[in-house]
Amino acid sequence: MFTLLFFLVSVGFVAAAAASAAHRPLPLDVALPVGALGLAWRSAGQRQTRNGPRTLWRAEGDTTRYSRAYAADRDGLREVGFSWDGSTPVCWEAIPAPVPYTVDEACAAAEARADSADRARQREKLAAAEAEWAATGAARAEAIDALRACLKTRAWAWNKRKRELATGLLGDRPSDRDARPAKELVGEVEFLVGSITRRLGEERVTEWCERAAIAEVRAAVHEACRVLSDMDSDWATVRNDRGWSAAHSHAGHVLASLPELGQPEASHTLRAVWAHRKQVPPALRERVFGSAEA
Repeated sequence: MFTLLFFLVSVGFVAAAAASAAHRPLPLDVALPVGALGLAWRSAGQRQTRNGPRTLWRAEGDTTRYSRAYAADRDGLREVGFSWDGSTPVCWEAIPAPVPYTVDEACAAAEARADSADRARQREKLAAAEAEWAATGAARAEAIDALRACLKTRAWAWNKRKRELATGLLGDRPSDRDARPAKELVGEVEFLVGSITRRLGEERVTEWCERAAIAEVRAAVHEACRVLSDMDSDWATVRNDRGWSAAHSHAGHVLASLPELGQPEASHTLRAVWAHRKQVPPALRERVFGSAEA
């Protein structure tokens, strides 16, 4: 009885050891290279195939590297036994393994081909980008240059959100996706400026209309308007008693940018400068309002 029990235990131990060995990587001298093509290879036993006896190896791990190499040199890898079983990489290694052992060289050659193909695709991509830029880049660059100029000369017309959006579009080689919104943003700002300019030219401020008819006053108030605009570097976003208030910032900057003021524009400018007159130098204030104490 004891002998039979001992025999059964021995058989169980041998079976367990065999099962364990089948599920762990084997030494380098009897297995595919550990980590070949970024995978762990485990023996699935020997098989009799139409090409003779083979050892079947199944891979575990991320198949990205294997897929890349296999796509680049399918024939070379298949020659040494690599292929797919569904979505699992496998290798049918000859028995006995060929001498000299060629798996390492086949893997290295396949990855070299993949690297070469990547470089070729990159060169093609760069060449296509250069050709596309040569054909259409000038128009896109012009749109970005216009945006950059508008940000500089019409800084007061950009709110924080639009300014952040516009700044993100500035680049040396803008794409079409950059150029289109750049044009739209500049168009919106110019529409704002045009609307303000038309309103100031069509409407008159009655209480200042008579004084606005005097050419010397128009020139003086235009100068005062530019002084206040130069002081308004924060575009009325900070309460610091410098430059325009929020109520007059947009109109003030538009009026300052005009080459000269007509009577309607000057009447608006007189009203805006009057509200900020204490910031205007006394001598200039006297020219505008007739008294330095105004």
